[in-house]
Amino acid sequence: MKNKFFKILIILSVILLVGIIVFFILTNYQTNQLRDQFALKSEMERLNQEKEKKKLLDEFDKNKYLATGNNAYERIYNNKQSDIIGLIQKLALEAFPANWRIDVKAEEFTNFILLAQVEVKSNEVSVTDIIKYLIPVLDNSDGYLKNVAIYNEKHQCYLFFDESALKGVIKTKKLGTNAINEAKRRGEGFLRYNAIKIDFQEEYGHIFIPVIVIGEYESYETFMLDTGASMTIISSEVAKKTGHEDLSEVSRETFSTIKGLISCPIVQREIIVGDTHKKQGVAVNLEDDSNLLGMDFFESREYIIDNPSKCIYIWNK
Repeated sequence: MKNKFFKILIILSVILLVGIIVFFILTNYQTNQLRDQFALKSEMERLNQEKEKKKLLDEFDKNKYLATGNNAYERIYNNKQSDIIGLIQKLALEAFPANWRIDVKAEEFTNFILLAQVEVKSNEVSVTDIIKYLIPVLDNSDGYLKNVAIYNEKHQCYLFFDESALKGVIKTKKLGTNAINEAKRRGEGFLRYNAIKIDFQEEYGHIFIPVIVIGEYESYETFMLDTGASMTIISSEVAKKTGHEDLSEVSRETFSTIKGLISCPIVQREIIVGDTHKKQGVAVNLEDDSNLLGMDFFESREYIIDNPSKCIYIWNK
């Protein structure tokens, strides 16, 4: 009886073991199948993405070089590897005098703006001469050039030709008085290019600007722009960070403030704001830790505070 019981127990154990082994084999097989299916699906997705990427890149390259081929660009330069920007720039460099700086930027995918700035001190070049320079550029740019901004040596835009004005130049090779006045008006309001741009933050109606103060050592601080201050003021902490003057020994100036008259030591520092720098005398505020950027920093420059874009645009006078 016992032998029979043990035989049954052994058989059941073997069946259970076989069942467990089969279960694990099937589970592992299904897991591998799922993993393989996922890997295959991922690879297919990757291949589809690569195909889509290649398609987009091919379309980009096709449109990028639309201006090349059997057209005016190829006839002039016979250079199939140049993009539209490079070709318009080459045309403008040939058309404008050598003392002009030429730049071309893409405003939209196939719309371009030409930026031309005279680099020597001179009277503003007449509209007649500007049109004479523009005609060969426009005649060979196949309509891609949509805007032209003309700057003087101070980085100030004084003429801006929009698409309508340029069409008039192409058609008649000149512009009427109204169109010229409109180009001047647009030029005065055109701030985006070739000015020195300084970003600022505004808090409670005050403008705050990142400033680097350089003496013997460099210091990075945030200054408040004070359009009513005749002189830039740094705190005694910034003065100590950037130099080792004995503030009791240096010359002083007296300033009128809302707190009354204060006497401030004057030290020499280099002030850097954005891409603009100036070595100048600055007053050291011994009363508190405020740092003020005064109008002395802008005395050799013209500037516009553009509150909507939180930017200051600066030109040399």
